[in-house]
Amino acid sequence: MELSLLNEKLKDISVIERESFSIAKALATIYNNSDSQSVSKAQELVLRAMDKYEYFGDSKSIIDALIRELGLFPYLNKERLNLRDMLAVEAHKASIGEEEIYFHGPQAEVYYKLLSGQSIVLSAPTSFGKSLIIDALIASGRFRNIVIVVPTISLIDETRRRLSKFSPDFKIVTHSLQSKADKNIFVLTQERVLEEDFIGEVDFFVIDEFYKLSTWADGGNRCSLLNEAFYRLYKKCSHFYMLGPNIQGVAGDFIENVKFEFIKFSFSTVVTEFHDLTSSQKEDALVDLCESIDGQTIVFCSSPARANSAAELIASNIDFEGQDEAIKLADWLAENYHEEWILTNALRCGVGIHHARIPRSVSQYIVDLFNAGIIKFLVCTSTLIEGVNTATKNIVCYDNKINRTNIDFFTFNNIAGRSGRMFKHFIGNVYLLAPPPTEQLPYVDIPVYSQGPDTPESLLVNMDERDLTPQSRDRIRSITEQDDLEIKTIRNNKTVEPIKQIEFAKLLNKNYSAWINMLLWKGYPRYDQLKFICSLIWDCFDGAKIGNRSVFSASQLAFKISELSDQKPISLLIKEALTYKPDEKVDIIVSRILDFRRLWANFHFPRLLRTIESIVNSVQRTNGHNDFCDYSAYSIMVENYFFDSSLVALEEYGLPLEVSSKFEALLSFEGDLDKSLIALKDINDSYGLNEVDQRFIMRAQTGI
Repeated sequence: MELSLLNEKLKDISVIERESFSIAKALATIYNNSDSQSVSKAQELVLRAMDKYEYFGDSKSIIDALIRELGLFPYLNKERLNLRDMLAVEAHKASIGEEEIYFHGPQAEVYYKLLSGQSIVLSAPTSFGKSLIIDALIASGRFRNIVIVVPTISLIDETRRRLSKFSPDFKIVTHSLQSKADKNIFVLTQERVLEEDFIGEVDFFVIDEFYKLSTWADGGNRCSLLNEAFYRLYKKCSHFYMLGPNIQGVAGDFIENVKFEFIKFSFSTVVTEFHDLTSSQKEDALVDLCESIDGQTIVFCSSPARANSAAELIASNIDFEGQDEAIKLADWLAENYHEEWILTNALRCGVGIHHARIPRSVSQYIVDLFNAGIIKFLVCTSTLIEGVNTATKNIVCYDNKINRTNIDFFTFNNIAGRSGRMFKHFIGNVYLLAPPPTEQLPYVDIPVYSQGPDTPESLLVNMDERDLTPQSRDRIRSITEQDDLEIKTIRNNKTVEPIKQIEFAKLLNKNYSAWINMLLWKGYPRYDQLKFICSLIWDCFDGAKIGNRSVFSASQLAFKISELSDQKPISLLIKEALTYKPDEKVDIIVSRILDFRRLWANFHFPRLLRTIESIVNSVQRTNGHNDFCDYSAYSIMVENYFFDSSLVALEEYGLPLEVSSKFEALLSFEGDLDKSLIALKDINDSYGLNEVDQRFIMRAQTGI
C-alpha cells in the first residue's frame, strides 16, 4: 500500500473500521522493510494509527506489537500485554515517588547512561520527554544536592511545581533568600547560580535549553552568565545532563575539555502536520482559521505589541465567549489594572495573552487556564515557546520573526514542536501564516571553552587565569592590568561590561571633587542625590537604551523611582497616567508602567546602583580614603517596590503583589522567604477575599 494512500486511510474512521487488518498489516510491512534512516516514517504512521486506536478492533494486537518494536512503551495498553511485551515494559519502568512511569526506548537509554555516571548532552524533539529523565534521576536517590539551571523565572515556577512531589525528601531552593537543607534541589536561573556562591556542594547538575550557551542563541549578557554558571558548576561536579531541542551537534574545544557523550534523537512521540496558509491577507487568514479550528490553539507572534494586536483581532472577530473562570480573572484584572486593557477584553472572549509585559503570576494563571481547556486561544511570544510546557493541539505561526529578527530553522522547530502532547494529542497541527525558514540546524559552540573572538570579555575576566588561552589573556590584558578599578570589583559586577565600569571609574577620578559628596551617602538618598545617581546611570550606563522606553529621561527615572515608596497600586498609577495623558491608549500606558516596574525597578536600577556603589568604594580604597557609600538598603527597597523582599518573591510562586500585600503582616519576615512560604501554606481562610484572590493563593500553595 502506498504511503500517501495509507496516510489518507488513517484519517478516516469508517475506512479503519472496515479495513483495520489490511491497514495494520501494511503498517507492519513498512516497519519491517524500514532501515535506521526510514524508521521515523514508520513511527509516524504508527502514531497516526494510535490516534485512531479504538477503531482497530481485533487488529489492535498488531498495533500493540508495532508500538513495542518502536520502543513506545508508555503507549502500550498494560492490560493487553503478552509475556514478551510485559518483560520489555518492565525493563523500561521507573518509580517516581508513588507513581510508576514507563520510558520509551531512547529515554531509557539516556536514563541508564546518566545513572551509570556518564554526562550526557541530549538533543531531541520537544515531545521526547527530556524532563521526565530528571525526575527519575532524583527519585533514584543517588544524589543529595542537585542543581537545575533554567533560562527564565517562568521555568523556575514550572520546574518547581513539577518537582514539588519530592519535597518530603528534598528541599526545593529557588532563591538565595532561602536556607539550605541536608538534601536540596536547586532550581535557579544562571544569574542565581552565580549569586554569592550560596549553593555549596553539588552532586549532579542539569542545564535546560543548553543551546543558550552559544552566542548565536543569545549574544548578550545572559550567554556570558550561563557559560560562567556551567564553568563554575563543572569545577564543583563533573557529572551533568544538558538537554535541549534538535541541534546539529556540539562544536569547538568543549569536546576536548569536557568529558561527555552527545546524543541526538529525532525520536518523536507525536506527529506534526504542517499547513501552509501564507497569504498577503494575513489578518483575514488568522480570523478565518480561528473561526474553524478545533482544539486548543497557540498563536505565536514576534513581539508583545504584535501579540496584543493579534489577540484583539481574534477577540473582536470570533464569536466565542470566555468561560466563567476566564471572565472572573478578567473582572479581577479590570479592578486591579484597567477595564479597557487588551488582556481584560481578550479573556472575556476566551483569548489569553502571554508575553514578558504581562505580570508573571497572571501569566502563570493564564497558562493554567489554557492547559485546563478554559481558554481556547493563547497568543504568545517566545517567552512561552522557549520551554514552558503547554497542552496544545495547534500552533499558528502568525509571524516568522522574534522582534525584528528572522527566526532560524532551529527556533522554528522549537515553536512547531510545541504542537501535540504525549497522551493528549497524537497529532499536532502547525499552521503557517508566514513563510518558514530554510532547513538548517546549528551547532552549539560553548565560548567558555572555545574562547573565540566573540567570547564576551565579561566571561573571560571571570575565569581562572590558568583556564584562559594565550589569546584570551591578551584580549583582557587592558582590563586586568589597568589601575583605574580593582579587578575584584569588575568581577563582582557581572551584569555590566568591564569596559563600562572602567570608563566610569576614570570619569569619577576626573570629576572626583565635584561628584564625591553626591555619592557618599548611606541608607536612603536625598532627592538631589537620587537625581544625580539617575543622571550617571543615564549618561554612563546606556540608560536611554534600556528599560524598553518606559522612561524618557534621567529626571523622569528619579521621579518614578522615588514614587515607588508611596506603594501606589497599579490601578491608581494607570488612572493618574490617563488623567495626565487622556488621549493615550490604555494598552500603551499599562505596558509602560509594567515595563518600568519589571525592567527598571526590579532589575536595571538596583543592579546599576550596586555597580556604582562598588566602583565608588573601590576608588575610595585606591585613593586611601576611609569614607564609603552604602546603597544596599535602598537598592533592596527599590527592587521590591518598597515592600518586604520575601513578600515580592512570592510572585514567583504565582501570588501577585495585589494579593500578597493584603497579608503583609502575615507574610513579611524581613526577607526570610522560607518563613513566608510556611505562613503562606498555613493560610486556610478566605479572609473576605474574592474568588480569584483565593485561587491565586491556592495555586501558590500547591507549588510549595
